[in-house]
Amino acid sequence: MIFSLKTKVIGGRGCLEQLGETVEGFGVKKALLCTDAFLAGTPATSRIVEMLERRGIRCPVYTRLQPEPIDVHCDEGARFCAENGVELIVALGGGSVMDQSKAMAAIVTNGLPVRQLEDRPIPKRMLPLVCVPTTAGTGSEVTFVSVITNTDEQRKMTIMDADSLSPDVAICDPELLTTLPRGLIASCGVDALTHAIESFTSLPANPISDALALRAMELIAANLPRCWQDPSDLQAQGSMMLASTMAGAAFINADVGAVHALAETVGAFFHIPHGVANSLFLPYIMEFSRVGNAALYARVARQLGAAGPGTDDETAARGAVAFVEGLVRRLEIPAFASFKNVDPARFEELARRAAKNPMNLDNRRPMGPEDHLAVLRQA
Repeated sequence: MIFSLKTKVIGGRGCLEQLGETVEGFGVKKALLCTDAFLAGTPATSRIVEMLERRGIRCPVYTRLQPEPIDVHCDEGARFCAENGVELIVALGGGSVMDQSKAMAAIVTNGLPVRQLEDRPIPKRMLPLVCVPTTAGTGSEVTFVSVITNTDEQRKMTIMDADSLSPDVAICDPELLTTLPRGLIASCGVDALTHAIESFTSLPANPISDALALRAMELIAANLPRCWQDPSDLQAQGSMMLASTMAGAAFINADVGAVHALAETVGAFFHIPHGVANSLFLPYIMEFSRVGNAALYARVARQLGAAGPGTDDETAARGAVAFVEGLVRRLEIPAFASFKNVDPARFEELARRAAKNPMNLDNRRPMGPEDHLAVLRQA
């Protein structure tokens, strides 16, 4: 068993105030704040810039990115860093910002475009990276993977290296979650739940990832509806931030499965946000995967509070699926059919692509193209 967690995690209400001291500890004189256009206009951005500049660290703000990061923007951002002498990146945002920041930081130190970093060891460690997540979903602040869209081929590329792509520090302040729109709270929260369930039920799962995934499931089930109902609930938001980070540490060491294989394929092709795409397919693939794996999914049900200790495994496993179906409905996540650009004529091609995705191989019950096609049609 190998379990890797190379990121220092700083958590708790108000911990953003530790960012200045944290960055200063790297001995740099110029940092880049990478964030999106919306967050660039919020108090968090001005606070970070002020904290760093007060310590003599110049901090330009970079916003050339989009919700699902693309190869072109990663290469452009890396050129900006190289041309401007950037020594460290602060990533403020959700998974897309953090993934692009990882890619940019790795491109700078390796001198290779992002497409040449796909599915290979990364020779040199990326620039120092401090992640400040503003959503509770991806867990990207502790993962050593970056998922980037190849714009020529309309598919997601994976850049991954435990030594070279792990963020140095994650500053997880739940105060940054309290102004999120409910739709984003919902899709990010189910994204984190997908990480927890898939890592626990994946073939490479291990005892450490299991412990993190199970606790994350419990926290999400208890707190995601509360956050969605009242985003200002700091106690619930703190629990969701912790759950997201724990689920991220779990899945990066155990892998995910067919949900991600299908969600990444469909998301890249139809431009559906990653968290939403996971939400669309999680209940259907759980229903498929529980067959022959009742005890495993019964444990999921009990962590979610969907089955009591005396419930038999088959009934409990069905209860896990029903719980997730109900949660997705309750959180008002859009249905697959509501996306106007979805074309059923492309389903067979997408099913073949999903079946070939390496993550599909780690699903507990094997899924072939015909199985993915059935899920697409059901969803």
